[in-house]
Formats: sequence, C-alpha cells, structure tokens
Amino acid sequence: MRTGRYLYGLIRSAEDQDFGAIGLEPQGKPGRVDTVQVDGVAAIVSEYPVGEKILPLRKNLGPHHRVIQEVMKTATIVPASFGHVAKSEDDVARALRRNDGAVRAELDRVDGKVEMGLKVRWDVDNIFEYFVGLDPELAAFRDEIFGRSHAPTQAEKIDLGQMFERRVAQDREDQSERVVKAFQPLFSEVKVNPPKSETCVMDLAFLVPRDGVKSFEERVYVVAGTFPAQYLFDFNGPWAPFHFVELDLHVAAA
Repeated sequence: MRTGRYLYGLIRSAEDQDFGAIGLEPQGKPGRVDTVQVDGVAAIVSEYPVGEKILPLRKNLGPHHRVIQEVMKTATIVPASFGHVAKSEDDVARALRRNDGAVRAELDRVDGKVEMGLKVRWDVDNIFEYFVGLDPELAAFRDEIFGRSHAPTQAEKIDLGQMFERRVAQDREDQSERVVKAFQPLFSEVKVNPPKSETCVMDLAFLVPRDGVKSFEERVYVVAGTFPAQYLFDFNGPWAPFHFVELDLHVAAA
C-alpha cells in the first residue's frame, strides 16, 4: 500500500524538525513525526497509508492530539482537524506553495496565541423548576394549566415548553454577553459554541496570548464570584486554536 503523509498542523519553521515517534500507529507502533518545510512554513506530518480509513477511535485521536500538544510547547500551530492524509511529501510541499499567502495569514492571526475554553452550567436538580422559581410569568402559566380539575391539553403543554425554552435561551444569551464583556481585553477573539446539554449556560472558546493564560485563569475566579451559586464555572486549556482555524487545511493538504 502506498505511504502518504498524515497532517497534524502547520507552523513557522526555517528548518526541518523531528518530534520523535509520537504519531498515529498505522502498523502497531507510533509513527515518527517530522516536518515538510517550504520557505519558512512547515507541515507537521507522519507516514500513513494512503486510502486507509482513519476511524475517530481513542487509539487514533490520542496520538493526533498528543502531537499537537507536543508541537505547541515550542511553536504556534494551526491545527488540522482529524483524519487528513496527503498522497505524498511532494504533495504536501506543493500545497504549501500553492496556499502560501493563506497559510502565512493564518499563522499571523494566531501567532503567539492559544485557546482557552470556558463552560458554565446550571448546577441545579431540576432546570425547569429552577426557572419557574425565577420567572413569575412562567410560574403563573404552569400553575394555571396544572391547577385545574382536568389535565392540560397538548397545546398548552407545548406552549409551556416553548415559554420555558425562550426563558432559558434568553438567560444563556444575557449571561454569555455578560461573561464575554467581563473577559475583555484578555482575548483577541471569542467563539460561542452551541450548548450540548439542557443545563449548559455557555460553552465559550477564547483566543488569548500565550503569556496571558495566568491572567485569564485568575479572571475566571473573579467573574465566577459575581454569579449566584447555581452557576458552575469550569475552564480548560491552553489548547491549540482549534475553534479559530479559518484555513481549509483539507484543501491545503490534499
């Protein structure tokens, strides 16, 4: 089977680099991770069979993220999403030349920066009852349709559910705006990700200077202290700027 190059990301580098045998394991042992360098820009790669499907399993995802974390210790990396394999080293080099301007612009945009994640959730036993206690209009409608001698109609239940969803959505929007404002000017960009659970208030990603991570972490505790106890804050990072990659690395690599 023909051997291609698995892509982990892009960095600035004027010379070839060897990060050791820490890459994906196409043949049962970690692949050696090195670079394909063209005019000061380098792709982080390791050998991988062309045409072999790469499943998003832990055994593959682990090495993918391990390489990115290792590289970002010494360089700003524009990370590739999981699963990109170029046909050859020459193809990678040609792609770097073809997309030189876009690659350099992307590296300039994230240079010296890392991603910090911040998640906030409602730490309550019952999210519906929590909002009923906060919103007199929601509580009044709930009491009205459930306080009669007969059961509420399906339409009334739907109306109640929609009222609850609107109230939750408004609170998410208001609190997200409040938090983002509280973190200025510690970040250059922010992404608001869709909530992944009913109790998720916000899932934010911030692009922050590498030397500003400590200040960001300290601000988390300050901001969390201004919220009621029902709001649980959790931050993570630093990571490579996955949420802020605007370059289509699949096109650039394939």
